[in-house]
Amino acid sequence: MNKTISYVPLYQQVKKDILKRIVAGDWSPGSFLPNEFVLAEQYGVSQGTLRKALNELTAEKYLVRYQGKGTAVAVVEDDTYLFPFFFLSRRDNKHIPPVSQINSIAKIKATKEIAFRLQIDENDDVLEIKRVRILDNESVINETVYISLKITGDIAFENNQLPNTLYVHYQHKCGIRIHRVTEDIEAVMPDADDVKKLNIHKNHPLMKVCRTSFDVQERIVEYRISKINTQNYIYHASLK
Repeated sequence: MNKTISYVPLYQQVKKDILKRIVAGDWSPGSFLPNEFVLAEQYGVSQGTLRKALNELTAEKYLVRYQGKGTAVAVVEDDTYLFPFFFLSRRDNKHIPPVSQINSIAKIKATKEIAFRLQIDENDDVLEIKRVRILDNESVINETVYISLKITGDIAFENNQLPNTLYVHYQHKCGIRIHRVTEDIEAVMPDADDVKKLNIHKNHPLMKVCRTSFDVQERIVEYRISKINTQNYIYHASLK
């Protein structure tokens, strides 16, 4: 019987461990890592191997390289962190930062469906956020977000105000960084709530996007359902 042997390049092993240490808080956002010589010695690898790991983490925006100063953990800002995961743009390809209009924020018990989506137990605590996202003064997205409190802890929002992107809030308040997302996309007809919130006709089709968001430890942080009026917008994703 043939066995498949999985080989992970040494620089990838170093990269994974550095990322783990960032998540664990060994190096906080804005702090500098030890210099390359010291880090290479700690990991028992060549500086070339270490540099390859650092270069990938820099390209993925986890680190920032400063000429003559060293390498620091990136500080997440709204704009830099929003657009890698926000694929909606005007038909002239211009990105418009969304503004959130909050309808409700409530702690609920996970239904069977939501528990399955978040990979938690039924009746576990979940934060449910219902909001409309506005672009260019137009209500474009009717959205419900379910956050796994098992992962984030008991997070709260001052005066029920959400940041421009929840992913920034996870980073700053919970030390959680969203690493990747998966999406299921389909065309649907609006329900009564969509018609009201998006100010559309009942026969106006919408794009439904169900997104699951994972942190760097591959834990599911949130599941969101977005109903999108794409009349004046396109959904543009770049795949590598």
